[in-house]
Amino acid sequence: MHHLLEEIPLFDGVKPSVLKTISQHVSIKKYKRNQMIICEGGMNEHFYIIKKGEVKVYRTNKYGQNVVLALLHEGEFFGELSILDEDTASANVVTIQSTELLCIHDRQFLRMMKTIPCIANHLFYHMTKRIRTCDDCIKNLNCPNSYDRVGSVLIHLAEKTGYRKNSSVVINKIPFQHNIASLAGTSRETVSRAFNRFKEDAYITKTGRHLVINDYPRFYEEFTQ
Repeated sequence: MHHLLEEIPLFDGVKPSVLKTISQHVSIKKYKRNQMIICEGGMNEHFYIIKKGEVKVYRTNKYGQNVVLALLHEGEFFGELSILDEDTASANVVTIQSTELLCIHDRQFLRMMKTIPCIANHLFYHMTKRIRTCDDCIKNLNCPNSYDRVGSVLIHLAEKTGYRKNSSVVINKIPFQHNIASLAGTSRETVSRAFNRFKEDAYITKTGRHLVINDYPRFYEEFTQ
């Protein structure tokens, strides 16, 4: 199990002997697609790290609409807030595909935060990045042009999951359009129209869920708010 932890960014710099000790308190849980892991307002007793798969973090507004806060992938984590502030979960977390999670009980997680400073530092660093991402999303939602909002979401996805290929950025598994729509604060139909316009303007090439931003510096300059 400790070999799995060595591949997780959160545990960078942790000695193998310490990872072996931590691994004794880690279990693996498997979830099917569209299976709820954490419910908003409910109790949560585990810290989760994604071993394989993808999850969606969202809240439901007063109109019954699901607002996507984040799409998390392999190596990323969730569940820490409700443990740290000893409160109920602030959002729902559901699987987007079949997913395997590394699970650490809340008591062990808090002990780990207190006794292994480098893990705590990594955790707070990644939490800070999430806050900055949320700030960018809020700023993006205030933009009146939905075309620009979709472009900003693509930049966020490119920075997070894409990889450079010359002047292009390749995103191998772009999220489904309804998730992009929620991130952009618009409709699925608007996302579809935006994608068609991006193609016409030669900004992107898309085949299924494989998307290439052809001239990323140009795209970034155009759609960075």
